[in-house]
Amino acid sequence: MWNRDLDVLVPMWQGADDIRVRDGAAVLGALTAPGARRVTVPVPAGGSEREKGVRHRAAVVDAYRAHRDVLGRHRPRRLLTLGGDCAVEVASVAHLAGHYAQRLFVLWIDAHGDLNTPASSPSGTAHGMPLRLLLDADADGTLPAPGCLTPGQVALAGVRDLDPAEVEYAHRHDLTVLDCAALGAQPTRLTELPPPGAAVYVHLDLDVLDPSALPAVAVPTPGGLTPTALALSLTALRAHHQVVGVGITEYVPQLKHDQQVLIEVLDAFGLRKDPPT
Repeated sequence: MWNRDLDVLVPMWQGADDIRVRDGAAVLGALTAPGARRVTVPVPAGGSEREKGVRHRAAVVDAYRAHRDVLGRHRPRRLLTLGGDCAVEVASVAHLAGHYAQRLFVLWIDAHGDLNTPASSPSGTAHGMPLRLLLDADADGTLPAPGCLTPGQVALAGVRDLDPAEVEYAHRHDLTVLDCAALGAQPTRLTELPPPGAAVYVHLDLDVLDPSALPAVAVPTPGGLTPTALALSLTALRAHHQVVGVGITEYVPQLKHDQQVLIEVLDAFGLRKDPPT
């Protein structure tokens, strides 16, 4: 089993403007073996007005601050984050960047780049912005933007649905991108992305899986990975690198699906209880 100091369950839905993902944190928590300590971050129950182009901006900011405060009290060095929507990753990654600095390497495994700003986002939903907020401290000031990562500390895997502004940003900053075809054909390619000695954070939006395998996500996107390819990738990654953080997001447990697919992925992360010997 993957050992960590703290699990944070963050039932935030406002970043996706989809209340269904709120329940994902608790269900994922029930499917995983607890770490040394487990805390549910208090997040707003309802939505808020659209401000400065961001849906539910006040609720998203309040949830970020509550999440940051929990991490500040517990000071984990190995962290599991269960969402909720992808915007929950801003506080978690920023916290670990404070510990590991340039050693931190973030694998963003997601159908989407999450590289928009409030100004560039077509939808105004904060779950399309977290990676940009982590990379760009002056991402127009509308949302908390820690700016704690450099482009060399990030690789995107499984991405296949980028907005024009995200494509431009990725090209301009020469971000590493590993598409589904390459990763599916050779799952061990994931191990080649972090440099030797890296402290790796894995962001997993479950929409990286093809909807035919797991339709229970907020934004299902065709052309995704098979569960087997994803599980093999994660198993190889854990065998070759020090994983200091994992975040799993965008699960919609209310939709009909085969939960065994999810269990296969959690097993690959080492998040299930070890079988008795």
